[in-house]
Amino acid sequence: MNEETLFEQARQLPLAERAAFLERECDDPQLRRRVLRLLEADAQSHSPIDLQATNLAATSDSNPASCNETFQIAAQAESIGTMIQGRYKLLQQIGEGGMGTVWMAEQTEPVKRRVAVKLIRVDRSSSKAVLARFEAERQAIALMDHPNIAKLLDAGTTENGSPYFVMELVKGVPLDEFCDRQRLGIRERLELFISICEAIQHAHQKGIIHRDLKPSNVLVESHDGKPVPKIIDFGLAKAVSGISLTDHTLFTAFGSVLGTPLYMAPEQATFNAVDIDTRADVYALGVILYELLTGTTPITRDTLKQAALEELFRLIREQEAPTPSSRLSLSESSPNVAANRQITPDKLGRLVRGDLDWIVLKALSKERERRYESVIGFARDIERFLNHEPVTASPPSRLYKLRKFVRRHRLQVTAATLVLLALIAGVIGTSWGMVRANRAAVAERNAKIEAEASATREREAKEVSLAQLEQITLINNTVFDIFKEFDIRKVKQGRDPVEVVLANKLIEAGRKLDSKSIPDPLVLADLRNRLGTTLYGLGKSAEAAEFLEEARSLRIEHLGSAEKMTLVAANDLGLAYQGAGKFKEALAILEETAEQFKKTRGPHDRETLSALNNLAETYRRAGQRDKAIPIQQELLQKLKATLPASEERLLLAMNNLAASLYDNRQTEQAGELFAETLELMKVHLGPDHPHTLSCAGSLANCYRLQARFDEAIALMEDLLERSISALGLDHPVTLGTMNNLGTTLANANRFEESIKILEKALERREAALGRNHPSTTLTMSNLANSYRSAGQLDRAITLLEDALQLQLGKLDPEHPDVLVYKSSLAKAYADAGRSEPAATLYKQVISARRKTANVESPTFAGTLAIVGSDLLDLKMYVDAEAMLRECWEIRQKIQPDEWTTFNIQSAYGGALLGQQKFAEAEPMLLAGYQGLKDREASIPEGSAERLLEARARLVELYIATDRAAEAEKYRD
Repeated sequence: MNEETLFEQARQLPLAERAAFLERECDDPQLRRRVLRLLEADAQSHSPIDLQATNLAATSDSNPASCNETFQIAAQAESIGTMIQGRYKLLQQIGEGGMGTVWMAEQTEPVKRRVAVKLIRVDRSSSKAVLARFEAERQAIALMDHPNIAKLLDAGTTENGSPYFVMELVKGVPLDEFCDRQRLGIRERLELFISICEAIQHAHQKGIIHRDLKPSNVLVESHDGKPVPKIIDFGLAKAVSGISLTDHTLFTAFGSVLGTPLYMAPEQATFNAVDIDTRADVYALGVILYELLTGTTPITRDTLKQAALEELFRLIREQEAPTPSSRLSLSESSPNVAANRQITPDKLGRLVRGDLDWIVLKALSKERERRYESVIGFARDIERFLNHEPVTASPPSRLYKLRKFVRRHRLQVTAATLVLLALIAGVIGTSWGMVRANRAAVAERNAKIEAEASATREREAKEVSLAQLEQITLINNTVFDIFKEFDIRKVKQGRDPVEVVLANKLIEAGRKLDSKSIPDPLVLADLRNRLGTTLYGLGKSAEAAEFLEEARSLRIEHLGSAEKMTLVAANDLGLAYQGAGKFKEALAILEETAEQFKKTRGPHDRETLSALNNLAETYRRAGQRDKAIPIQQELLQKLKATLPASEERLLLAMNNLAASLYDNRQTEQAGELFAETLELMKVHLGPDHPHTLSCAGSLANCYRLQARFDEAIALMEDLLERSISALGLDHPVTLGTMNNLGTTLANANRFEESIKILEKALERREAALGRNHPSTTLTMSNLANSYRSAGQLDRAITLLEDALQLQLGKLDPEHPDVLVYKSSLAKAYADAGRSEPAATLYKQVISARRKTANVESPTFAGTLAIVGSDLLDLKMYVDAEAMLRECWEIRQKIQPDEWTTFNIQSAYGGALLGQQKFAEAEPMLLAGYQGLKDREASIPEGSAERLLEARARLVELYIATDRAAEAEKYRD
């Protein structure tokens, strides 16, 4: 909003709400101050009667929710020129907060100087708590004597009984604004920050906690070219160590919150927070340092604006801050941030990465016992960094990261742990079954051999106990092996390798277990099945399939192919094949499994419905959407009839159907279903649940296909920030979001931004998943297409050739995914003028799609249109004619009145013209042009040049046939 709009909207609000409104709606400090001055001038133009009924909330300057105490302002007697106690002449109001107003004044005696006067007007309805807090602030400032804390000069009451105090006038600007305006480098910012820490340490030594540290409460002046910070506004200060700041009763009102949310420590983010110590100021200083380094706060202003109060508290208490270096690497504004620090973006990232990351994150720890014990400890670590000495801050320990990992991935870790518990239970159950079977057999024996049977039972029981003990010992050792090295293995700086380490240890341990070590085949099958499903959850699909194949084979051998546990193993194996990109093998197993479940358990059984869902999802991923959608629609109807809206299975079924509709380019229906599913997931799963984040990404992709790029990009950027915070930078959902955001930026013609984020996504996916993973090759293709659109054809072709070879190594040459890669590479060849390889690939694509697609569908017609147009551009007129003629004939049947049909007719005429078939070309070119002309209003803005191309073909025809008059007509 501009200055006039902000002023008019703020002018309609009560005085108490104006500062909060401007803080929320205006990120530009200078603009905010100009509007405040306009509001002050406007207020001075009213008579005292206008102001008598105005309410002023007792809040902090920037947080309207910080306190629920209110009091009435009496008629405003203070104005420019008012004298306070005969020696302070008010010149200009420079601030307004919860407890009163701040004025610039001229002191007339005993010395003449400019000062700041903070005063409060009172009447009978004034809040005692507010008066107590005002007196506490005055006492807190009086206790301190530090060059970087604004000094108290005088105090008293006005003639009408209003308390006031006088401070030195600080003519500086807020800390962040000063640093950016002066373009201070990182070293200069850190040195300035150290002096601020020393001032706060002085306050702590005096027993005072500030509780509202933020850049606007640290004003910086320049004295002889050197920045001098001044801490102001101790209005929320709290005394510790038994010091009394006031004789009045001072307490936090029930239901109140003190502080500014962006800088508030987690322990402050609750109603009636009383257990606050000096580490709350350490946290706030950590946020300030984060902002000085990155230009933004850990939780962004936009995120807080959109959050309800309880969600706001949850974010402050739970959302872990991304490292400053990762925030810089993903920020679109990083070039501006780096410029304000007189450094290039890549150098800034390298400088911050490492020690500064760990220093900031130590200060920002959600658990205060993990923060610096004191502000001075914080400052000394920064000094050590500046002196190139080892710092005390370090990356979080393995045990701490493992705890965080368990919180994020409860299901997977629980499954890994259950490997032990389930196996023990299986061993005990199997052993007990053996004992009971032996007892039953013995009971049937002749009484004459009772003595021999008794001896046999005793011997067997001992053998079972020994086998049971050996198996339990083996399993305990296996699980111990999985975890024993977690705390001592070296890790790559800035990466969280717990998932990779866990998966590798499971694979290593699982391969040691065989029929010799686990003699019971069903126990061994159960162990291998659980290992396989755990590895699948950790993204190791190929390795998971190895264990699941063995589990299925063992269960078929000892239980039969139709028994439930065998079918469960088969279902799990099908999913693992799907995850590994082996769709042919996956479909063969899942089709059989679904049929077996229907026969043995019925069409409405939970296991049957789960198998059908997995089969449909695999059809979708294999490109067979015509088979997937009917199954998913039927499945969703059954689930809606039996399950509540909160059931996760129902939500996933809705999401999967929407995904199939999206893949089938039914984007309007898909978008509506994704939007409905997303709202339900937010309510029942939570806004940061992986399923919720994935669904939000799918909705953003729908917006992308509908060319609603601004909406798509905004949603994806928010989603990326949430994913990094909730799941980590290398989580599949986070990397998928990076990939989709980069692709959408390319669709919006923002190629430089697209390339930057896709290069980052490719680097992360290669490291986390390997170069051969389907997700990695997808990002390779998307990055290559961005290179191509940006004119970097050599880089695009090299990357697409690599991606196509990777796909051909694991998929059939006519698989839908392979055809997409062939089309992209053919397009890149065409753009580079390499006509022969382009034409070869295009013909392969058309041939393959003709075998599986509905040849009279819009999708197939669209493929023909793309290929024919590119061949026309390559002047391969014979091949282009065949493609475009077929496309035109299809569209005449299914879309006879669409502008696209006439566009293809004109292009078809162009292919005839290129072969000098003038008589055949002319009616096609005329009809195509006229159809486009008649439908000009319906042609999208991005396709407006199609009408010009149609005219140009007519001009070319008439010039070639020496008909200059007609040529001139269409040239005009």
